[in-house]
Amino acid sequence: MALCKTLIVDDEILIRQGIKHYIDWEKEGFTIVGEASNGKEALELIESQQPHIVITDVVMPIMDGEALTKAVKEKYPHIGLIVLSSFSEFDYVRSAFQNGVIDYILKPKLNAESLLKALRQAAGQLDDMVLNRNEAHEQTLNEKLRKLYEGNDINIENEAAAKFLCSVFQVISYKNKADQDTAAIFRAIKKLDGTLMTLQSTADYDVYLWNGREALGKDTFSDLMKSSVVCGTNAFYKLSELKDKQKELEKLEKYQFFFPEDTFLSESTLPSPPDERRVFQLDYFIEACKRDNFHEAFSYLSAHLEQMAQDYRQDVDEYKAFLNNILFNLIVLLGNLNYQTEVLQAQKYAYFQRISQAADVYTANETVKSFLTDAEGIVKTEEEQGHMRKLMDYIKSHYHESLSLSDIAQHFHFSPSYLSNYFSTHSKEGFSEYLNRIRIEAAITLLRQNDIPIAKVSEQVGFSDHSYFCRVFKKQTGYSPSQYRRKRIAP
Repeated sequence: MALCKTLIVDDEILIRQGIKHYIDWEKEGFTIVGEASNGKEALELIESQQPHIVITDVVMPIMDGEALTKAVKEKYPHIGLIVLSSFSEFDYVRSAFQNGVIDYILKPKLNAESLLKALRQAAGQLDDMVLNRNEAHEQTLNEKLRKLYEGNDINIENEAAAKFLCSVFQVISYKNKADQDTAAIFRAIKKLDGTLMTLQSTADYDVYLWNGREALGKDTFSDLMKSSVVCGTNAFYKLSELKDKQKELEKLEKYQFFFPEDTFLSESTLPSPPDERRVFQLDYFIEACKRDNFHEAFSYLSAHLEQMAQDYRQDVDEYKAFLNNILFNLIVLLGNLNYQTEVLQAQKYAYFQRISQAADVYTANETVKSFLTDAEGIVKTEEEQGHMRKLMDYIKSHYHESLSLSDIAQHFHFSPSYLSNYFSTHSKEGFSEYLNRIRIEAAITLLRQNDIPIAKVSEQVGFSDHSYFCRVFKKQTGYSPSQYRRKRIAP
């Protein structure tokens, strides 16, 4: 008789946790050897853990349950398969059973009874598998340690004395961010005097109990790749303290968001947190934007983000929600201030997604800074277009005067050379071309009135030299002023 090894595969962590706590696994003759969030992770665990039964969801990212069941039946035909799904459509059921699935359970109907029934049916179809369902089943030391770590009251001090010969205990977790195996963690400690036992294992995450002469530290894992992270609890000296270490470890793991470059995190490696958490002054930010002082507003936001990045005690989800809220408020504010926000509106969900999926605080903050750069571009474009409108409106109002580039530059407090370059950069025409076009358009209107002498027209539209007026008029219209007038009044 043996414990039937079971692997749980579901992308919803709450479902996985529920399955783990539905039944007393060891009492019923089963043991959970790992869990995965998609089919790809599951295949990796199947290779290393060799489970007898796989419980899998159907709809999952990367590799779904249908693809997983096909792969398992091709490569591991001896493994029993149980499918879970929120879908009751016949096609799903038919596809699952065509791939050799033993049982099929709808998630809404999943409970201890239905799960245990499916597990027993699956175990019954496995060759040479006789479940140890003795209620007095003696759990292995590993099983007891795992239960103690998960919060159960178990006294194993005396039982473990022969196994753990050193005085120092520590729980460490090892998370891979790339395609690596768990061998790296063992290579890192192979020269140390101690024992490493597995408490939990998934495709990219493992938890170990270390027993040695001293606690593991930053130097132990200095050779690990940047893509891997080890978190270590404080050292403890009684196994009964293992019961409280899961919460301590989970707290440390949340800090990883703020320390993406570290390969080892523990209470001893953390810097002192800020003395006080500064509150973002949203009203100040909004008022600065309303005054068109975007440089002040954006500088304040950027400085605040840098300060926030130092406070690793923050909840990661709340931090990301704050960033998304700032982006949303800024888009609405710019729209209310009559800026053209169509581009930002079209891109906002991409920005929200990038923030939500950010693996670390610096990636999240850089996304906000990228958004601010786009917003600054819109503001700058609008401001430049506003300046051009003011210049053009002034010329249209004063074209009939003796108007020169120097006159306009003085009025707008620019240097003549700057104004000339600015006009050429932001208009298809230079200053002189634009001024002459406005004057000729006005002259055409006057020429249609036959009683106004051409010389008088020239003077009224701002030309002090009649000959020059005639040359410019012909260049723009193809006619002299007199020819244009005759053409317009001809029958």
